[in-house]
Amino acid sequence: MRKIFAIVFVSLFAWSAFADNYGILVNDHLYFAGEKVDEFEGFVQYLAHVKVKAGDYCQLYDADFKAKWAVDLNSYSVAGFTREGNKYKVSVTGCYDFYIKLKYEQDELYIGNGSNCGEGEDIDDIYTGAVPRQCEAVLMQAFYNESYDPKSPGVDTYGDTKWTTLTAQAAEIGSFIDYVWLPPSAYGDGAGYHPKQYSNQNSNWGTREELEALISALHNAGAKVVADIVINHCAGWKTWCDFPEMDFGEYGVFHPDASYICQNDEVNAEWNKPTEENPGSGACWGTATGNMDDGENWDGARDWSHDNVYVQEMFIAYLKWMRNVMKYDGFRYDKGDGFNNWHHWNYNKNARPEIAFMECYKGTDDIQWRINGANGDLMALDFDLKWHVFNSIAGWDYSRGRGDCIMSRGDGKHSVTFIESHDWFLRPDNDNEFGGRGNSMTPALKARLMQANALLLSMPGIPCIFYPHWKKYKEDLKPMILARKWAGVHNESEVKDEYASATGYQATIVGHNGWLILCLGDKANKQGFEGYTLAASNYSTMEGHNESFEMWVNSSKPRPQDVEEVESESQPVKGEKFIQDGKLFIRLNNQVYDILGRKL
Repeated sequence: MRKIFAIVFVSLFAWSAFADNYGILVNDHLYFAGEKVDEFEGFVQYLAHVKVKAGDYCQLYDADFKAKWAVDLNSYSVAGFTREGNKYKVSVTGCYDFYIKLKYEQDELYIGNGSNCGEGEDIDDIYTGAVPRQCEAVLMQAFYNESYDPKSPGVDTYGDTKWTTLTAQAAEIGSFIDYVWLPPSAYGDGAGYHPKQYSNQNSNWGTREELEALISALHNAGAKVVADIVINHCAGWKTWCDFPEMDFGEYGVFHPDASYICQNDEVNAEWNKPTEENPGSGACWGTATGNMDDGENWDGARDWSHDNVYVQEMFIAYLKWMRNVMKYDGFRYDKGDGFNNWHHWNYNKNARPEIAFMECYKGTDDIQWRINGANGDLMALDFDLKWHVFNSIAGWDYSRGRGDCIMSRGDGKHSVTFIESHDWFLRPDNDNEFGGRGNSMTPALKARLMQANALLLSMPGIPCIFYPHWKKYKEDLKPMILARKWAGVHNESEVKDEYASATGYQATIVGHNGWLILCLGDKANKQGFEGYTLAASNYSTMEGHNESFEMWVNSSKPRPQDVEEVESESQPVKGEKFIQDGKLFIRLNNQVYDILGRKL
């Protein structure tokens, strides 16, 4: 195998940690090491057939230090790569493979020639993964509980979110929102969370034609569209286990039956055995013959057996059809703990969504474990942030700052931050501050709601605005969204927690374009920051506490630069982060850099 370029460094981490922290940048898109694919002459191949075109730029990348570089080519270098500063420019279109070679004291990272691009593969059709890197996008959940239903208690206040209703708002939404998360669009019960026929896109939200018009309108407005994917479970057509034909056109036609359902589903339960007194699951009893459920059971419907190859083929076809025919850009997976998360990775790599995240109503440790189970190719709704905001920020206690969640652990690339969703809002069995029976819409609680959204829109992760908040307070939210975009805050932005007490919180966030300072509570005191502009604010002591916030932006500072290239591969690269006088620095070998990448 011919060697293109390599970086050699002291092996400080375990094998898996190495694979998670180093990668290849192609035009600033990051390819991380993923599933082990093959072994070849002592090399372990982790990512095969990375496709590059003439004119692309390639670099090596260290995620721990946000460092990008290229090293000198050796005598075995591949022709067609030209060194330009700390990048290599590609002059020969082709496919290249990502390798790791383990040594006793040093590991080596290689890019080598791939055998081919695969017969019939388009060089422009590059799957870049479902976890966008350094992404500045803002997401909106464009529905709430029963917002399709004119009888819903919220419709008179926030309006319905049928396809035609959203189409009329597409231009305005697209001016501020980058991804729009729509409710389940497959034919099924209620809001769509008990789907019956995936290929039938006529639902309580509107017709297929109306949905296609909405997706087109959002695309024309500059927004991408996220489908709510409910593939853990389904409802029968008329009985517990009869299912209609699923016709996905060129991707296949499927005729699922009870063999597609987990054998330990309720349909087979002894207590469901039909008797004269209780019809139970009727003729369906005992007919589910799929594998055992490899996730957590959902007892409200039939659980698909994702270990069944026919189930996998059906959902790969469905998701490809949703991407390429219905023109959805990304997926939100319902009940992400309902099956082994390996399946998310399998479905993503086949359907190739731009973004994919799951609902997993668990703690941060469990969610991160499940993300790892999807080979890292999956984001998740950051539930612990929601509960932190509700239990701390909304309770006027800022002492825990950002709390403990996916985002605050430095894993913003996998975090979809949110403060409300359809699962709580307007639910008769919930009465919390930000949801319940609509309490968050009262004037007394508006200030706390605005504080929560200011935190959301200042921090790493991809923030998810909730439609009822947008509907009623869009003129308050727009300046916050613009402040985030002005600074270029992204899902992997660095955060410096400046101050946290029971009465106030302050943090500085590093964006692509500059810096954003967030002030909550008594830290929002109308005192300016030299060189910064007050981009969004609200001042309130309505409930006897300081519920104020400020968002300050400075885009005149230099954009954070890449750590300088490593000039030689002969000396191992030793890196560490350290704090001195309250500031973060990086030491590579014997050279020290500040957070902007400037050599000191």
